[in-house]
Amino acid sequence: MEFAAVVPFLLMALALIWQVLLIGLTSMYASHGASEAARQAAVTPDDMERIDEEARKRVLSPWDSPEVLTTEIVERDGGRYARVTVAVPVFLPGTEGPWDISGEAKVVTEVAPRGGHGLPDEEVDP
Repeated sequence: MEFAAVVPFLLMALALIWQVLLIGLTSMYASHGASEAARQAAVTPDDMERIDEEARKRVLSPWDSPEVLTTEIVERDGGRYARVTVAVPVFLPGTEGPWDISGEAKVVTEVAPRGGHGLPDEEVDP
């Protein structure tokens, strides 16, 4: 009889552990996606479609769907950053929850973007 009273609490504890695991996976995917997006943005800074595609390659389904994952390049503090935002699922992967987790990675400029932002420091001849 006592075991039957404890079962709901055990199920709630398991559900909580599962949700924490989903939050951890979402955070990992956001971080990996941002790293890949930053790498691609360093090579092709003006091709946002390709940057988004590379970020999605590092994220497993269903976290890689367009409704769940967004990619953007932001500029601040004189640098460019790749930001990948992933919606945290609630209990089942593929469901959208009210929270998002973002990962950011600095873009190391290898090719200057056409807009002129994020140019490497140029040497001036004396």
